[in-house]
Amino acid sequence: MRFQYTDSRKRIAVLEPLVGQSGWLACSLLAVSALEAEDYLLLAGVTDAGLDLDETQCRRLFDLPGSESAAAVPPPAVAQWLRSELSRRRQGVLEGMSSRDGRWFQSEMDRLDRWAEDRSAALKVELEALEDKLKEVRKSARTAGTLPEKLERQREVRALESKHDDAWRAFDQAKREIDREKEALLDEISERLAQQAQEQMLFTLRWSVT
Repeated sequence: MRFQYTDSRKRIAVLEPLVGQSGWLACSLLAVSALEAEDYLLLAGVTDAGLDLDETQCRRLFDLPGSESAAAVPPPAVAQWLRSELSRRRQGVLEGMSSRDGRWFQSEMDRLDRWAEDRSAALKVELEALEDKLKEVRKSARTAGTLPEKLERQREVRALESKHDDAWRAFDQAKREIDREKEALLDEISERLAQQAQEQMLFTLRWSVT
């Protein structure tokens, strides 16, 4: 491919150093399937002088007008370098996905932990208030002067104890729900770790920039 920069009336800073140079470029398609399917175009390029093209330069070449020329086959050493570079970039993509999923996982775990902490703190306040009220009502029951008053106070004690038990049961139920969410999250991460990656070579071309 002959890419025309000088007459394109475009100003692409990363391509200016390539004017007057030529080299090789390879492109492959990386398809990763796990919980979601994601496709990535991998590009690797090199000049005849042995200078590597970064990914931005490779991509921006295709923003230029160009024309096809005769078919060309890269020398074995160049072909091997291009394969190695595509492999390196593939590894970078997979590691980037793993890091992204790791951040997402930690964010979700932190969210669940914060919810549990907030619920625990709210329960503690509620329980302390109930326990203070229980102490007050029990004391009142002991000092009540008549049997009807004692009976009424004891009914209040039982009602507060029931509320106390209900609060603990609600917390236990909420904790079980958090545990289920964490388990589901772990299962999801396990599926992500079992991702399948397939790479398909699309083309290798000889390029020059005028």
